[in-house]
Amino acid sequence: MIISIKKILKSCFYFIIILIMFYNISYSADTMPHSITKIKKETQLKLIPNISFTNLDNEILNLTKVEKNNILILNFWALWCAPCVKEMPILQRLSNKLNNSIILFINQDSSIDNKKVKEFIEKIGINKNDVLTDFNMQSNKYFLLRGIPTTLIIDKQGKVKWRIEGVIDWTDENLIGWLKKGAN
Repeated sequence: MIISIKKILKSCFYFIIILIMFYNISYSADTMPHSITKIKKETQLKLIPNISFTNLDNEILNLTKVEKNNILILNFWALWCAPCVKEMPILQRLSNKLNNSIILFINQDSSIDNKKVKEFIEKIGINKNDVLTDFNMQSNKYFLLRGIPTTLIIDKQGKVKWRIEGVIDWTDENLIGWLKKGAN
């Protein structure tokens, strides 16, 4: 009898702790946009690497030659990455809202999936010139990627300023305002 009361009290204690944890998580989610906390000051890369990629029309684009009057946002993604696929249309809508930024989507799929990549891009309405392919995975080495999706924000001088690992809420008005002001 004493043992069963101890088990019941122990179970109640754990249940209360779990309730408190869930409350704290949900309370924090309402008071602070989680997405903004995922944006980290870049400490690994100083400047954008002198690297070229091919777009879906087989045109070569060197990232250091991208127009310098704008913020450059590089999004590394793949079709097999469910969070990446979910984030892509949102990033496309964001690019329509930002007139001071260029968003380039660097695909990490194999060359075998090139047709699927083109179909997906057409389906969600992204300009084929904004999608670059990285079939040999050179991005991992040059941009020090630990996973995807990863997004880098590069200022007008070509300095890599911010890194986002994972998906964030690109529709957050505070984030959009920050990007419009130059992401300083």
